[in-house]
Amino acid sequence: MTRRRSRSRGQGLVEFALAITVFMTLLIALIDLARMAFLFNGVSDAAREIARVTSVHPGTSGLGLGTSDETTAAVSHERTLVPGLTVTGYSCIDIAGAPAGSPCQAGDWVKVSVRTSFSPILPVLAAFGPITFNTASSAKIQ
Repeated sequence: MTRRRSRSRGQGLVEFALAITVFMTLLIALIDLARMAFLFNGVSDAAREIARVTSVHPGTSGLGLGTSDETTAAVSHERTLVPGLTVTGYSCIDIAGAPAGSPCQAGDWVKVSVRTSFSPILPVLAAFGPITFNTASSAKIQ
C-alpha cells in the first residue's frame, strides 16, 4: 500500500513539473507582449509630443528644425520615459506629405521620426534579436 502511494506522489510531481513549465512560458510570453505594447505606445506618444513642441518652437532659421531649447528639453524628457529613444529626423512637409521648401513656414507641417529597440526576456523570442520600433508624427507649424 505504501509503495503505491509513493509512486502516486512521484507521478504528481512529474505532472506538476511539466504543467508549470508550460504555464510559466506562457506567462513570461504574455508579460513580454505587454512590455512590447507599452513600449510601442510610449514611442508613438514621444513622437507626437516632440512634433507638437517642434511645431510651436521650430528653431532658429540658421540651425534648422529641432534646434530650439524647448524641443531639446522635450526630447530629453521623452528619453527619460522611453529607454533608448532616438530622434532619427526632422523634416518640413506640406499637407500632402511632400517635402516643403526650406525654411519651414507657418502652415507647413513638421514631421518627426523616432525609433527605439525592444529586447524580449523570453529566451525563445530573444533568439530572434531585438525588435526595432520606428514611428513618425507630424504637426502643423503655427
